[in-house]
Amino acid sequence: MPMRFSRCVIVIAALGASANALAQSDDNPLSRAVPAKEGARACFARVYDSAHLSAHPRQMTQSVMLSLRHEARYRTVRIMLKEKNRLAPLYIVGGCGWSDKANLGVDDKPLIKEFKATSGLDCNAYSGLNSDEEGGDYPIDFAADGNALTLYLVDDIAAWLGTNQKKKTVRVKRGKDDLIFRLERVDAAMCNDMERALKGK
Repeated sequence: MPMRFSRCVIVIAALGASANALAQSDDNPLSRAVPAKEGARACFARVYDSAHLSAHPRQMTQSVMLSLRHEARYRTVRIMLKEKNRLAPLYIVGGCGWSDKANLGVDDKPLIKEFKATSGLDCNAYSGLNSDEEGGDYPIDFAADGNALTLYLVDDIAAWLGTNQKKKTVRVKRGKDDLIFRLERVDAAMCNDMERALKGK
């Protein structure tokens, strides 16, 4: 085999291996549930009944809705939290990406002890649409089949009071009973109003 042809074969094989590795790295629950194409989306929700709230009197959250939508090359997350002590819902907007170390800090130690997995969604909240200030980082444990997720909020996170994003976000202090939410996938249309009302930057 001529030397030049041999080198071509090696280069092509290497490129093929790299492409295959890239394809495998993009094969995760998030990419399968919300493919990397404009407008792809998934909606998750939970409404807590009176029996649950009576059994957990310190929980202020009555319902949670979460949208994951691929737009402008990113996956935007929108979260609505309805609480029994607020007239208007809280809205958290930010970005999410898949990470093999979603719950690990720079020292490789878990950030949230209740989060038992390591891989998952690594999400950040915006402090404003035109602000680079950090609004809070939090992980999401995403089911392999994409039909459920567990949201792990931090106790200090930026959120809008209502859908008017021209107003500044507020730093919301959350109690330990209002940090972890198990949500089920629902019809994507249920998130339509929230997605229309909130810009994703």
